[in-house]
Amino acid sequence: MRNAVGLDISQNTFDAAAIVNGQRKQALFDNSINGFESFKAWLDGFDCDLHICMEATGNYFEDVADYIGQFYTVSVINPYKISEYGKSRFHRTKTDKQDARLIAEYCHTAMPKDLPARQKISIGHYRLKRLLALYEQLKTQKTAQKNRLKVAKDDFVRKIHQVQIQELDQHIQQVEAEIQAITNSNQDLKAVSDRLQTIPAIGKLTAAILTNYLLSGDFKTANQFTAFAGLNPQQKESGTSVKGRSNMTRYGNRRLKSALFMPAMVALNRNYFPDFVKRLKAKNKPKMLILGALMRKLLVVAYHVYKTQKPRPLQKSPSLDSRNLNKDFRLFLSPNTS
Repeated sequence: MRNAVGLDISQNTFDAAAIVNGQRKQALFDNSINGFESFKAWLDGFDCDLHICMEATGNYFEDVADYIGQFYTVSVINPYKISEYGKSRFHRTKTDKQDARLIAEYCHTAMPKDLPARQKISIGHYRLKRLLALYEQLKTQKTAQKNRLKVAKDDFVRKIHQVQIQELDQHIQQVEAEIQAITNSNQDLKAVSDRLQTIPAIGKLTAAILTNYLLSGDFKTANQFTAFAGLNPQQKESGTSVKGRSNMTRYGNRRLKSALFMPAMVALNRNYFPDFVKRLKAKNKPKMLILGALMRKLLVVAYHVYKTQKPRPLQKSPSLDSRNLNKDFRLFLSPNTS
């Protein structure tokens, strides 16, 4: 067993629970650069090797993971694994302190294969991460403004919302251009991104998103990568019986999962993986499950392209108009989708 520290992270603070040489300690820190420095000083006080674990929830974990990953081994864990571990330990109390302790216990006892180490990142990669986070924020703001526009009755209010949407579109275009600029100016980022774009349906922006996550985590297998995204199917079983259909887990990295939906739609409509889709349709699988399977397929292919450093030279087509795919996208992300 290893010396471990578990973090439960919220927007403004994070709880840290340590299990070091059989002793347990706990502390609370601000989720800010000053808090990160205080956290590092706290860790340094143990004067030993430590493995830091946290859940991949929202985007609150990224800054502390990037900072502390410069000095210690960091693993970002799929929340589903922590949840299942908690159930196995009959863990029922739900507080930030208790969650940090549970994550620390998982980190303390887990097999090495279940703790992929987050990679130390370059300055260029760090800037790419921040740009992608800004891109996601702008897209979220645009969606919110479009929803407000739909329900607005007053002409003046509608005009203001329309102007804000236009401004957000301009900012989104600027960020997209900057993402491409930083990717093209960094040799390592460009090499990975260019190879990923040889995969059918993977465009420049999706390649940049995949590049970010592939370089951030030391995923030993494709299954680790798909589990991180929450794209591993779940089958409900009891004894020798199977109860219910296989579903994609609702856990995992929502950003990575959502980034693959449009490429999966393109792959389905352009018939990029005909044999794969044909087998699923022969089993009468619903469209949303086929899309989920294609998302996982694209992620597996991306992982192997990255690991082998060999492109996948298949013909690609122009991307489809995403406006026609929004309904399917909302259905896929719905918790009730099978």
